[in-house]
Amino acid sequence: MKSYEKIEADGFESQTKRYKRIEENNLKSFFVIEGSPLHVLQSIHSLGVPRDILSSEYEKTDDPEVKRELKDKRKIIDGNMSPLNEYGPSELSVKNRKKDAKKNVESFLYMNDINQSDVRLLLPERDYETPLTVIDLDTVALTPDDTGLLRPDVRGDMMYTYNPNIVMAARPADCPVAYITAETPKGTIYILLHLATLGVASGYIKDAKQTMDNLQVDWESVRIQLTAGGHAENYNYVDFTKFDPRVKYPESHNLFVNVEETVTKKGQPAWNFDVDVAAEAYEGICNEMPIEPYQVYLDTTDTTSPTAGYSSNTRAFKGFEVDGDNTRDIVMARLVR
Repeated sequence: MKSYEKIEADGFESQTKRYKRIEENNLKSFFVIEGSPLHVLQSIHSLGVPRDILSSEYEKTDDPEVKRELKDKRKIIDGNMSPLNEYGPSELSVKNRKKDAKKNVESFLYMNDINQSDVRLLLPERDYETPLTVIDLDTVALTPDDTGLLRPDVRGDMMYTYNPNIVMAARPADCPVAYITAETPKGTIYILLHLATLGVASGYIKDAKQTMDNLQVDWESVRIQLTAGGHAENYNYVDFTKFDPRVKYPESHNLFVNVEETVTKKGQPAWNFDVDVAAEAYEGICNEMPIEPYQVYLDTTDTTSPTAGYSSNTRAFKGFEVDGDNTRDIVMARLVR
């Protein structure tokens, strides 16, 4: 019998209870009790005064010196890690943003003593109407991106290797990344599972469980470490016109929180809702996979919060005047030696 208890997500108070339960489970997880077999590293975009507070003060003044002082209250640490989609500091040209990303990646690797040739960087599928695509890193062809990191030539949201020297990486925004280790008849397997909001809603966790069954994992040996993701408090959609998420994804009612029907200024039907991808990914893993909460650990930092040091695609569109650029962090996992 599982000791895990599901918490319904039908309001902010329930959200608080969700994360309280997850934190309680975290303290009793393998991560705390025995230590993790993987060292998971995540770059930090910036630290300092919360962005919303700085932006509020920034908008109140036209004094260039005051604006400069306000910007100085938040320091860039690792910076943007992606050369794609014009991410990076808005004051730089597109060409220089790519150079900046390359420099940031190289610095992060150097500071963490990681050989660039050992890194395998996920290329997410982005098409969540299809089943989960799984990539065998030990056989797939690889191509370097503009920062020099090797990416599979196949798009997919799950990749695995039996090579303990491989460092699996991804560039998430508000999507948790699950790093998984397990024993199989072929030896220890190392897995990266990218849990985008629509991937979670589309059953990718169930697909991942089936893949792991096919790979003959020993479920008692499974250890899962989830990186930080977006919480409903700050992960908000307003005037979303594509579909009612409750109808599109009826089994994911705890992922889409506080859904309200509305109408746009043009008279289109729309929906306002909050998204809790971090807790839903955690709960989905606990419910879909034959494991105990002891085997899962979640970093409960809210990437969408104005105070978070991590990058956030969602927060970038909130209009913060200070440090609001659309950026990407990088996460990597290497074997603990």
